[in-house]
Amino acid sequence: MLSFLVDTGMISAMKVARGLAVIASLDDVVFKKPIMLGDIIDIEAEVEYVGNTSMEVSMRALKNSDVLVEATGTYVKVDEFLRPTIIENKVVPESSDELEKYDRAIKRRQARLDIIKERIKKRYEIDDPTQGLRYRTESVYFITPEMTYDGRIISAGKLLKLMDDIGGALALNYVNYENFTQENGAVVTVSVNSTSFYTPIRLSDIVKIRAGISYVGNTSFEVILNVTRLDTKNFVEEHVTTAYFNYVRVDKEGRPMKVKEYIPLTEREKQVYQEALERRKRLMKI
Repeated sequence: MLSFLVDTGMISAMKVARGLAVIASLDDVVFKKPIMLGDIIDIEAEVEYVGNTSMEVSMRALKNSDVLVEATGTYVKVDEFLRPTIIENKVVPESSDELEKYDRAIKRRQARLDIIKERIKKRYEIDDPTQGLRYRTESVYFITPEMTYDGRIISAGKLLKLMDDIGGALALNYVNYENFTQENGAVVTVSVNSTSFYTPIRLSDIVKIRAGISYVGNTSFEVILNVTRLDTKNFVEEHVTTAYFNYVRVDKEGRPMKVKEYIPLTEREKQVYQEALERRKRLMKI
């Protein structure tokens, strides 16, 4: 579902920008209701604010009139060299509803100004945040044309899908999953903490996704997901994003299932666990 949301947001942004747009940040995403196999879902996206080179976009998934998940994010218009470029179109609110959305979008933008200032520095921080965790895994991908949406850069939706799958697989490994039975259950994504993207992933890049369990509750997990890209032309490695995905173990009826106890042992695990608790407190307020 994340892939559908962010790719629909990208299409909306490209229509307004009249050019290529890439995702720069994704705010906290919380799944309000479960999405079941066979459900018919509508995806909507709307550009609510346009700056010089960036756009604030809202996205949501609906089943009939029920909102299942909502998300907001920033997209940036880029030129053929993937550099930010000026957006000529602007959003002018014409109703009280549009003005309210416009104001909320500006507040979101202002709230992440400090993060925006750190983008260049973060781009070259390639340390592995999952190092030292007992439950971790990693996977490497070579970016081929079918993984891109324009023959040059990977779709943000595809990247988030890869991250979600690896995080979910790690959570399943923690519960010793072998196949779906009433006893084993499954894991489902319930939220993603606010995420920034520091550089696009390009065709022919080598991408590494590292995942590590940072927190385990009675029925839920938090997984750190760190992504880097290696440019095969100059062999420079860059930090793409670090995100925090939350999963819940469920039975075949979708009811939460208890998982085995997790006790952080090392100083690194204790530090990561405490940081996860702070993120959970903030997420609970949404």
